[in-house]
Amino acid sequence: MKRRTAIGVLGGTAAGQLLTPSGTFAELLEWGERVRASATPLDAAGPGPATAPTLTPARARVMEALADVIIPETDTPGASQAGITEFVAALVDGWLDDEDRDRFLAGLDTVDPTARERFGADFAECAAEQKAQIVGDLDAEVVGLRAAPETTSFEHFFHDVKRFTLTAYFTSEVGLDALGYRTTFRTFEGCAPLTPAEAGR
Repeated sequence: MKRRTAIGVLGGTAAGQLLTPSGTFAELLEWGERVRASATPLDAAGPGPATAPTLTPARARVMEALADVIIPETDTPGASQAGITEFVAALVDGWLDDEDRDRFLAGLDTVDPTARERFGADFAECAAEQKAQIVGDLDAEVVGLRAAPETTSFEHFFHDVKRFTLTAYFTSEVGLDALGYRTTFRTFEGCAPLTPAEAGR
């Protein structure tokens, strides 16, 4: 499944609360599992020289901090609690075209320098309101690209940051629980009452 096809279906399918996924959302969940299954464990030791991950620790830190601004922890878990960086690492190492990957990584590399110039600290170390300002500016740039007929928002790395965050979150167990989906039964629960989400409340 191509990147834009796989990730693009999220917006139209993640709004409702269902007991079991169907249609394109089921396909998205399956794709999300395939991405996660393709991730190389950080402590894996295979024969020959190790391949350095393209989502370096510094980039992963930026990605996680951006994702936590997009989906912060509230009464439900935040983005970082859904394994966002592991999912994105699998994407950039095995699923993105070279051009898409290089643009995305180059964009991530601009975030810390911007934060240091504006606030004197790396993005992950900035105060919440400072992070929100930077993310708001990035989002405004994406909106501006959508309004310009000669460009597309796909050309901005933050467009991918948002899509990767939403896709990773809402295909994770944490995100599905937050939506009220119940896709698997971890244990047998005879005559268990429905949750408010399952009861349609």
